[in-house]
Amino acid sequence: MARPVRVDIEGGIYHVISRGTERCDLFKEDADYVHFLDRLAEAQRRFRLSVYGYVLMTNHFHLIVCTPDANLSRAIQWLKVSYSMWFNAKYTRVGPLFQGRFKGILVDSGERWLLDLSLYIHLNPIRVKRLGLDKQGKQMESRGWTVPSPDVVRKRLATLRAYRWSSYPYYAGYKREVPSWLDVTEVRGMVESTAAYRRLAEDRIAHGFDEGFSSRLKDRVALGAEAFVERMRGMCAEDSEYEAQRMLRHRIGWGAIVEAVEKTKGRPWSEFAFKRGDWGRAAAYHLARQYGGLTLSEIGDIAGGVKYHAVSKLLKRFEMRLRSDVELKTVLLEIQGRLNV
Repeated sequence: MARPVRVDIEGGIYHVISRGTERCDLFKEDADYVHFLDRLAEAQRRFRLSVYGYVLMTNHFHLIVCTPDANLSRAIQWLKVSYSMWFNAKYTRVGPLFQGRFKGILVDSGERWLLDLSLYIHLNPIRVKRLGLDKQGKQMESRGWTVPSPDVVRKRLATLRAYRWSSYPYYAGYKREVPSWLDVTEVRGMVESTAAYRRLAEDRIAHGFDEGFSSRLKDRVALGAEAFVERMRGMCAEDSEYEAQRMLRHRIGWGAIVEAVEKTKGRPWSEFAFKRGDWGRAAAYHLARQYGGLTLSEIGDIAGGVKYHAVSKLLKRFEMRLRSDVELKTVLLEIQGRLNV
C-alpha cells in the first residue's frame, strides 16, 4: 500500500486524522483525553502550530492546524510518539498505538472550506449508530429518504453539547475561557457570533446530514476549490514527502529575544535574569518556546543553568497570568512587535 502523500508547506492549513492500530482505543478514561490535550498544547508551543480545532474520539482524532514553519510531519510525529510512550507505559502494552502514518489534507482558506470543515469535525461525536447516523443512516438522510424525528434531534443536540473532548464548546459559546493554545479567531471570523456558529451546527443536526462534504475528504490531497486542489496536487509526488525545507522560516534566536525584552523593560538582562517573580525573564522563556523552538531543557541551559522543572513552572504561571492581565498582554505584544512576529 502506498504511503499517504504529504505536502508540508509554510502557512498550510490541514485536516489531520489518525486512528488507533486495528481500531484499538486511544483513550480509555478521562485522564487519557486530558493528557493528549496536554501533549497537543506542548506540540503547539514546540512547533509554533496554530490549532484551530480538535475532536478526540475513542479510537481516532481529528485536528485542524496551521503550520507557519512547514513542519506538519515533524509536529504530528512528535505528538503521536509522545502520547504513545505515555499510553503504553500506563497500560503496560507494547507495539505501535497508531495505525501507520497520519492523514493530512490541505485545506483551502478561501470561501467556506475551513468553516465547513470545522463543523464537520465538531459533529463527529453524534455520527454514531444509536443516534441513527451509522453509514446507512447518513446515506439515507443525505438523500432525503429519511428525516430525523424531534426526539432524535433532541438526543443528538444533547450529545453534542455534552461532549467534553472537542473544541466545539468554545466555538458555540458554551465555554468562554479558550485555552491559550487554541486559536478560534480564524474560523470565528467567518461567522457573526458564537450563536451563529451554534445555529449552523444545530441546523445540520435538525435537517439531516449532507454527506457530500464528507465524500470530498476521502482519498484527497487537498480540500477546496478545483484550482487550489490542482495546485496542491502538482506539488506532490506519489509516495514521497514534499521537500519544503527551503521554505522554513528562520527561528528567532535567544539573543534577539533577550534584546527585545531588555529594550521593552529598559533594563539589562543581568538585572532580572534570576529575579524571582519578574515578568521579563518569564516573557523571554515564553517567546523562546513560541518563536525560538527551544525545549524546556534548552531554555534552562541557555538562560544560565535553570532546571527543567523550574522553567516549566515559571512558564505555566506566566501563561496563566496572561489570560487575565491586560497590561502584561500589551507588554508582550510590544516585545513581539520588536521581533516582527
